[in-house]
Amino acid sequence: MLSVCIVGASGRMGKAIVALLPAAKIYPYSRLNADNINAFIQDAQTSDGVIDISHPDNILFALDACIKAKKPYMCGTTGLTQSHFDALKAASTSIPVLYAANTSLGIAILKKAVALVSKALGENADITISETHHRMKKDAPSGTALELGKVIAQAGYPQESISFTSLRGGNIPGEHTIHFFHADETIRLSHECLNRNVFADGAIKAAQWLFKQPPGFYGLDDMLRL
Repeated sequence: MLSVCIVGASGRMGKAIVALLPAAKIYPYSRLNADNINAFIQDAQTSDGVIDISHPDNILFALDACIKAKKPYMCGTTGLTQSHFDALKAASTSIPVLYAANTSLGIAILKKAVALVSKALGENADITISETHHRMKKDAPSGTALELGKVIAQAGYPQESISFTSLRGGNIPGEHTIHFFHADETIRLSHECLNRNVFADGAIKAAQWLFKQPPGFYGLDDMLRL
């Protein structure tokens, strides 16, 4: 039976993950701080690992706890800074760490398609990434949009030339479209999430895979072998 600590269990994503794990032993946390970090460490020690889909402020606390408990850490939190990524990579030398700004397996496949088109077009296109999310999402552009931008940049396109548009409203789980405007034709690659369970199911699959891995820094590409 899966045993997992969930940071952000009271949020939209956290509730969806808990609902899909009826037989699992869940240790729920909404916010970590110095007052309850010891309890978190104790629960982490008796769990298979940690899923964090909460807030950037929790990352350093959660990472420290996972290192002390020697437990895997799967992070789907967005809005991270470079210092957060540095901390994730540093922790991965001693524990398994997986980061995914978007835990949809479809998004992981989209990123590969974006890389292919970007490499084929080179700098001969104007590229815009548009994304739409529910009105409660605070970061803009979304973490997924920024990740898609990195994929394009890695294919040789100047990252500073990529434009982003963000819309917030309603209860939309997530929509992302990459527009390649090239001469007299346009290529569009899109992904639309129709149900939040897509993210929850992907996070669970990623965590189950991660919990069996040796120390290292992983992404969904590693799990899917893309």
